[in-house]
Amino acid sequence: MEAVSTKRFLQIWLWALVVVSLLAILQTLQRTNELEIALLHSKWIGLVGIFAVTAVIGTWLSFSSILDRITEWADKFSAQPSSFLRITFSTLLIILGFVSVWLMRLYVFDSTLPQVMPIFWVFLWASLLQTLGLKLLRGSLSWDAAFAVVLLAQGLIYQTYGIFAATSADPFSMGYSEAGRHYYASLFFAEKLYGMKLPLPFLHPSRYLLLSIPFLVDGLPLWFHRFWQALLWFGLTLGASVSLARFSRSNGWMKVFITAWAFLFFLQGAVYYHLQVMVILILVGVSLKKPGRSLIFIILASVWAGISRVNWFPVPAMLAVAIYILETPISEKGWKYWLTPFIWGVSGLVAAFVSQFAYIQISGNADVAAFGSSFTSDLIWSRLLPNETFPMGILPGILLVSAPAFAALYQMLRIPSSPTLPPKWEGSPLSRWERARVRALHPLRLLVLLGMLAVLFVGGAVVSTKIGGGGDLHNMDAYLVMLAVLVTAFWSNQVAAESEAKPMFGRVGWGVVAAVLLIPLGFAIRHIGFYPHFDDAAAEKDIRTLQESLQNGGEILFITERQLLTFDYINGVTLVPEYEQSELMEMAMSRNRPYLEQYYADLHDRRFALVIAEDQKFTQQKQGAFVEENVAWVRYVGAPLLCNYKPVVTLTSNNIQVFEPRPKQVECKDPFAE
Repeated sequence: MEAVSTKRFLQIWLWALVVVSLLAILQTLQRTNELEIALLHSKWIGLVGIFAVTAVIGTWLSFSSILDRITEWADKFSAQPSSFLRITFSTLLIILGFVSVWLMRLYVFDSTLPQVMPIFWVFLWASLLQTLGLKLLRGSLSWDAAFAVVLLAQGLIYQTYGIFAATSADPFSMGYSEAGRHYYASLFFAEKLYGMKLPLPFLHPSRYLLLSIPFLVDGLPLWFHRFWQALLWFGLTLGASVSLARFSRSNGWMKVFITAWAFLFFLQGAVYYHLQVMVILILVGVSLKKPGRSLIFIILASVWAGISRVNWFPVPAMLAVAIYILETPISEKGWKYWLTPFIWGVSGLVAAFVSQFAYIQISGNADVAAFGSSFTSDLIWSRLLPNETFPMGILPGILLVSAPAFAALYQMLRIPSSPTLPPKWEGSPLSRWERARVRALHPLRLLVLLGMLAVLFVGGAVVSTKIGGGGDLHNMDAYLVMLAVLVTAFWSNQVAAESEAKPMFGRVGWGVVAAVLLIPLGFAIRHIGFYPHFDDAAAEKDIRTLQESLQNGGEILFITERQLLTFDYINGVTLVPEYEQSELMEMAMSRNRPYLEQYYADLHDRRFALVIAEDQKFTQQKQGAFVEENVAWVRYVGAPLLCNYKPVVTLTSNNIQVFEPRPKQVECKDPFAE
């Protein structure tokens, strides 16, 4: 990175403040609209005014000569000798900056103004105070380095807090089928837990396999299983980040910097923990000096891909090929250069498909079509742009996340150092800029790298439009991982040049580095909030109510809240394995007619003495988040349930109800009828 003067550092900070102030105004206005507040006649106008004033002053000051005086004062003040008073003052600045963000978020904005930009505005001011405090403590530390430390340290704290905040002893799901994930994990130990052999999960098997590990120990409570999942999020994301830093061959603080940045970058999407297993295997196991070992690790990672997600089938091989291209010059190898990538690619794909086929055979699922439900689901293209499900929109969101990384790549590639052009390129019509590039990196290598990145971008965007998705950027995960690998390789100068001289790729400007650091903070700062709590007495009362209502005998179907059976909150009930909520949702979205018609037949025949499910409705949602999913659920699941069953018990701490059969003479509408 280029050396950064104090004035340049302050200019970039001011520009960031201006951008955040303008976005904070926009989000505050949106919030007043939601709350139906007359802005001009409320206290909110003062907040908008503060944001507006800082935007104006920040713009003016960044180009004013006054900034020179501030710069001079800051340099003199930070250069003063250390003393006890100075150390105390510096420490207070750091603590005050940290605490102020939490206090403002928790006790001022809270649920009244939960949007990101207003609290991010506070964070920018607080981080400047902390940077000053750190600079006073460590005079040898540059302003930009101190700012980077402040950003990365707090980003790690915010993300880690958010990850482990999900650890709760609440016996009920904390979100849509949240606790139900542990039920799917329990299927790997079904005979021990339920006394019957059950089919293994067809959705995300690798995720549930990792979640199943605590079931090796009898009697562990639900809160521990939640803690284990948090540990997987933290540990595997950190493991992938450390692996990326190791791949960069960096040392000392630079290795720590890359690890911390990668941790935050991966969680923007986020890249799910069970997918990070493949990232770790490739980054740790692929070595050009050991092609045999590399192939083994590619196959292992691809086998894991085969029981993970279809769009990840080619990703392990693609990551390995990227490493090969980054570290191997074409030189005079000709077509033989591409032999290794071809072998790796074919081997990886074959391993993934074989793994999926083998899992399907041993899973015990009679309906093989369930594994391909994604291919028959609707695509909602509107989710690529801002929408109620994801206000940012997939394309604007991923472009925001990607832009600083691409700007860094451009700056690093634009000034190759090799002074001579290969003879075969002499006299060619290439532009000066293109001819300079060729000296360091063969165009075919760059084309393949960008091509793979483009394929993963398009693939992730298409998958994001599948009904059931598009609520965040997690389907862009493979693209984000590839982008992180490319940026890290160039940043750490681990890209082999075509000439013998090792290239020194162009420096990255501080403005781009600041954006690379600040944008992940916008995703991390959302996690600041009160630790989730629940009313223990109300939950216990609901458990007793539910237990008492299930004493009539007969089959009892838990559409949701099956963890109550898994962890023995409810006793004396034999598990009915069919028709779990996530499974029903997937079948409704993919319109799996044979599966759904069996569900309707069981409802019509009153197979179940009671059904435990969330509050159902006949009317379809007209607006709001996940409208299409709601429509599919009401049409194919909820309305048929309500037609055949009626709610008789409602739990007070959540929206769970107990349903009993209606009289059989009721005629229900065929959900598949137009």
